[in-house]
Amino acid sequence: MFETNQASVRAGQHDRSRVSALGAAAPARAWNTRREWVVLWLYAFVAYTGFVILTVTSNALNNIRLGVDASWADMITRHALQEYSCALFVPPLFWLVHRYPIDRLHWRKSIPILFVASFAFVVVKYGAVYLPLMRVVFPNDIVSLTRELGLNSVEVLSDFLGVIGVAHAIEFHRRAQDRERLTTQLRAQLSEAQLQVLRSQLHPHFLFNTLNGVATLMHRDVNAADRMVTDLATLLRATLQDAGPHEIPLTDELDLLERYIAIVSMRFGDRLTVEQHISADVRDALVPQFLLQPLVENAIEYGVARRPGPGTLIIRAIRVEEQICVTVSDDGPGLRGDSPAGHGIGLANTRARLRELYGDEQQLHLAPASADGGVCVTVTLPYHRRSALPVSRAKEIA
Repeated sequence: MFETNQASVRAGQHDRSRVSALGAAAPARAWNTRREWVVLWLYAFVAYTGFVILTVTSNALNNIRLGVDASWADMITRHALQEYSCALFVPPLFWLVHRYPIDRLHWRKSIPILFVASFAFVVVKYGAVYLPLMRVVFPNDIVSLTRELGLNSVEVLSDFLGVIGVAHAIEFHRRAQDRERLTTQLRAQLSEAQLQVLRSQLHPHFLFNTLNGVATLMHRDVNAADRMVTDLATLLRATLQDAGPHEIPLTDELDLLERYIAIVSMRFGDRLTVEQHISADVRDALVPQFLLQPLVENAIEYGVARRPGPGTLIIRAIRVEEQICVTVSDDGPGLRGDSPAGHGIGLANTRARLRELYGDEQQLHLAPASADGGVCVTVTLPYHRRSALPVSRAKEIA
C-alpha cells in the first residue's frame, strides 16, 4: 500500500507538470488536417469578400457624392485583387502564430519574427502576386513595386498584424480547450485511482473481520467454520474476479450480499434475522459495487451483536423520483460513544466512494431507527440504469 501511495503521488506530480506545461509552454494542437486548412481558407475568403464589398461600396458612394463616373467592373476587380491577394497569406500567418506564439515564455523571440515575416509577406504580396496580376488584367496601368509599397505597405502590414491578433485569439482558445480536456482526463484518472485505493482497502477490511469470525467459530463448531471458509472463498472469488466496473445492478449487489449474510449467519445462527424489502423498479438500478456489505457489517457488529437476544436487520430500496433510496436498519442499542458514528473504515470508505462517484448528488447519513433504539443508515443515489447511462459517464466509471 505504501508503494501504491508513493506511485500515486509521483503520478499526481507528473500530471500537474503536464497541465502546467500545456498552459505555459506547449502549443495547441497543430493545423495538421486538410479539412482544417480548407476551413481556414474559406473563412479568409469570406472575410476578405466582406472587405471587398465594404471598400467598393464606400468608394462608389464617394464617387457619387463627388460626381465622378467610374466603372463598377474596374473598381470591383481592383479591390478584389487587392484584398484576395492578402487572403492568400492568412494560412501562412496562422502557421507562424502556431510556431511562434506570443506568450510569456516566447514573446521576446516571437514578436520580432512575426513582425519581420509580416513585412516580408507585404513585399511578396506586391512583388509576386498583386503586380503580376495587375499587369495581366490592366496592361495599360503603370504600376511599380516601389510605388505600391509606398502607398499601401503600412495599411497591408496593419492588416497582417490584425490577422496575427485573430490567429492568437484562436490559438489561445484551442490551447484552453486542450488544457480543459487534459484536466478532465487527469481528474477522471485521479478519481479512478482513488476509487481503486478505496476498493483495495475495503476488501482486506471485510476479509480480516470475516477471518476473525472464523477464528471465533473454530472453538465452537469446526464444521460450521469450515463451511464459513468455503463461503468466504466463493464470495471473494465473485468480488475480486471483476475489478472493472464500479457500478453494478442492484440485483447483482444483493446476490453478493446474500453470500456475506450466509457467512455471518453461521456465526450468529438464530440470533440474526434479515429482511429485504426491495421495490421491483429499482432492481436494475446501478449502485456502487460492495455498497451494502459494509453497511450490513456495521449494523451487525454494532447492532445485532450487542443485543442480549435475537436481532433483526431490515434492508429496503425504493425509487423516489430520479433517485434511489437504500436503507439498512437494525434494532440494536443505537448510537453510543463506542459506535462508529460514521467514522469506521467501512462507512468512511463508503462515504468516500460515493463522493468520488456522484459528487453532490449523493447522501449518506445515520439516524436512530426508532424511539426504542437501533440505527438506520440511509444512502441516496441518482437513479440510472446501464442502458440509460450516458456514454461519457459510462467510460468514466468503467
